[in-house]
Amino acid sequence: MKQLITTGAIATMCVIFLGSTTATAATIAQEPAQTVIALAPSPRGLEVLANRIAAISVSGHAGGVLAAQAKGHVTRAIKATTGRTALLTQLDAGTRYQVTMNGKRIGFANVVGQVGAANELTVQTTDVASEVSLTWRHTVNKGEGSPVMYTISATAENFPPLKTVTSESHAVLKGLHLNLKYTFTVTPSNSASTGRISTAVMKQTLQEISGVSNEIAMAHALTSAGTPAKPAIQPVAQPASPPQSEPTLNPAPAPVAVVPQPTYKTIYVCPESFTDAGVMCQKTSAFTFHSVTTTSPYTYHLQFIQTGSHTDFSSSPNGGTYYTQDQWNPSDGSPAGYYAVNPDGYNTSVKDSPPAGFTDGGGNYTKTVNVKDSAPIGYADNGALWIMTAAKLAKVVPV
Repeated sequence: MKQLITTGAIATMCVIFLGSTTATAATIAQEPAQTVIALAPSPRGLEVLANRIAAISVSGHAGGVLAAQAKGHVTRAIKATTGRTALLTQLDAGTRYQVTMNGKRIGFANVVGQVGAANELTVQTTDVASEVSLTWRHTVNKGEGSPVMYTISATAENFPPLKTVTSESHAVLKGLHLNLKYTFTVTPSNSASTGRISTAVMKQTLQEISGVSNEIAMAHALTSAGTPAKPAIQPVAQPASPPQSEPTLNPAPAPVAVVPQPTYKTIYVCPESFTDAGVMCQKTSAFTFHSVTTTSPYTYHLQFIQTGSHTDFSSSPNGGTYYTQDQWNPSDGSPAGYYAVNPDGYNTSVKDSPPAGFTDGGGNYTKTVNVKDSAPIGYADNGALWIMTAAKLAKVVPV
C-alpha cells in the first residue's frame, strides 16, 4: 500500500500496483531539522568571476592595479601580481561591477551574496515503485543572484548515494532500491556559496509502501523507459496429420513445442564520466588555488642626521665624548676642566623596513600568499584531490 510518511506521522493511502495508469502520490519523507554549510566554487582559467560572497576573483591577468567600479558604489582597488588570482572584496551583493586592470576594462561581474536556505523538503512516491518525486521551498536572500542550483541526493547505509542537480524546485530520483530506507537532502547553491540543507528521512522502505519486489520494479522501470518488454510466448503451429483410412480411437495428444523463457538479472554500472571504485563510482579533480593579499600601513622611526660638531668645556663631564682634562693652564690654580666633542644635527622620520614576509608596495607593505580554493559543487576534499562520488545505476539485462 502507498503510505504518507512525514516527520511525526504515517498516514495510509490507497493501494497502487505497478502498471496502473493512475496513482495518487504519497509523501514518504519530510525535513525534521536544520543543518548549515558553506561552500564556494573555484575559479578556472582566464576569467572574471563572482565566485565569492560580496567579492570578485580575477585570474589570468597581466598584473597591475585591479579595480571594481559601479555607479553609486564605492570603488575597490588592489595591486595584483602577474599569474596570481586576485580578489576584490567588500563589494555590494546584487550589484553589477565593471572590472578594470590599469584603467582598461577587462570584464563585468554580478556580485552575489549568501544563497538562501532550502526548506520543507517533501518526498513522494510515483507510479513507478523505484522512483520518487521531491519538492521543496527556497528562501531567497537579498543579492543571492540567479540561477540558484539544487543538488539532490539520496543516501542509505552501506549503499552508494544517488545524486542529481537541477535549477527547478522539484526533481525525480530514479533507480532507488526498494529494500532500503533513504535519507534525502536538497542543497541550494549560487556561484559563491551554498545554503542550508533541507533533509528528510524515510520511515519505511519503498517495498513496504508499494508491496512490489525490487526485481519487478527495475524491470518495469526499464520497460517504461523504452526497453523492449519481454516477448509474449506464441504457440507453435503443428503440421496437419496425414489422412487416416479409418478413424483412430483415443489418438495421442500432439506434442507441444517448449519455447525458452528469457530470464533477467540486475547489474549496477557507473554513470557517464565516473569510474568504478568498488561499491561506488567516483571522479576526481586537481586542487586549484587563489591569491590572498594582505596590506599593512607604513611605520616610521626617528633617525639623527649629523651636520657638524662642537666642543664643550666644564669642570665635570656633562655629555658628549670626553677625552682628558684641560691642560692649557695647569698652574693657574683653577680646577682642571674637561672638553667634550658633541655632534650637531637634527632628527628626521624614516620609513621602517617591511615586516617579515612583506614587501614595499609603493603605498603600504603587502604580502600575497596562495590559498587553496573551496571544493567545486558536488566535490569533497580528501586531502590530495577533490573527489565526487555517485551511486551505481541499476540496469536489468537478459541473462
